[in-house]
Amino acid sequence: MDYFCLSIHAAYACAHSGACCTSGWPIPVEAPLRSAVLRKLLPVSGGAFVAAAGPDGRRVAILATTEAGACVFFEPEGGRLCAIHRTMGSGLLPSACRNFPRIALRDPRGVFVTLSHYCPTAARMLLEDGDIAIVEAPASLTLDGAVEGLDATAVLPPLLRPGMLATLEGCTTWEREAIATLNDPALQARAAVRVIEAATSAAMLWQPGPESLSAWIETAFAEARTAPAPHRGDDAFSPFEQAAKRFAAAHAFANWSAYQDGGLPAIARSVRSALETLHSLMTRVRADGERNEAAFIAAVRQADFQLRHTVSDVRPRPLSSLRRD
Repeated sequence: MDYFCLSIHAAYACAHSGACCTSGWPIPVEAPLRSAVLRKLLPVSGGAFVAAAGPDGRRVAILATTEAGACVFFEPEGGRLCAIHRTMGSGLLPSACRNFPRIALRDPRGVFVTLSHYCPTAARMLLEDGDIAIVEAPASLTLDGAVEGLDATAVLPPLLRPGMLATLEGCTTWEREAIATLNDPALQARAAVRVIEAATSAAMLWQPGPESLSAWIETAFAEARTAPAPHRGDDAFSPFEQAAKRFAAAHAFANWSAYQDGGLPAIARSVRSALETLHSLMTRVRADGERNEAAFIAAVRQADFQLRHTVSDVRPRPLSSLRRD
C-alpha cells in the first residue's frame, strides 16, 4: 500500500499545544482503555467516562471532561501531555485522539493523508516556506500505516459528471494539476481556485475515445492557466497569499467529497468553499486591524473548525443512485 501526503504536512509532529485535549469534544472510548481504567493502570481523579447517546441512539462511553472542557486525562501542569499516552503509549488512545489532526482517504490507489488546521501546530506549518507537492507520507504521519479515514477501496471511482465515472488515473492527474496550480507563485489564492474550477468544468466534457481522461485534464489545466483573470482590490489574504493557497491545497487533497458528494466537481466546490470561509474570516480580522501571523492562525483554525469539526451526523453517506446503478 502506498501512502501520500502534501509536502507541507510531511514533517508534522504533535507539539502538545493541548487544543484537541481542551475543546470539549465527545470522544468515544474503546474497550482497551476502559479495561485499563477499571484495572487502575491510569492516573485519573474522579470519573474517567460518562455516558452519551451515539449516532444510532445507543448509549456509548465518552471521555469525561472538566468544567473548563478539558479531558480528565489532560495534564496542563505536566508538559501539556496526555496521561494515557504518557503512561500507556499511543496504542491505548481513543481512535479519535490517535488520529487527530489527520484526515485520511483510502482508495485503490493508496492512502492519502491531509491535516485539519484546527490544530495550532498544523496551522503554523502553513506559514513555512517551501513548495506544495504530493509526496510519500512518512510513517509518523500515517501512524505506521494504521491511520483511519474514509475507506473507498471497494467502491467505483469518483464521478466525472452525472452518469460518467472518472478513472483513478484521471483523479490522480486532477489532484496533481490542482496542487501545482495552487503552488504557482504567479497566482493569488482566489485566482488559483478559479483556474481549478475552470479546468474542472472543461474536464467534465471528456468523452471516452483516443485521448485519455488524464491527458484531457492536463490540457484543461494548461488552458485554464493561460488567462486567469487577475483579482484586484481585495487584500484580505495579504501578506499570507501563499499560506492561503497551502490551506486550499490541504482541502483539495485527500478530499472525501470525491466519493461522498459528487466526484471531481464536488472537490472543486469544496476547495472554493474552504477558501471563501477563510477569506470571510480574514476579512473580519482585517476590519479589526489585525495583519499578523497570530491573527492568520486564528482565522485558519476557526475556518477548519467550521469546515471539518461541526458536522453533527458523521454516519457514512450512501453512494448516489448513479453510482450504484
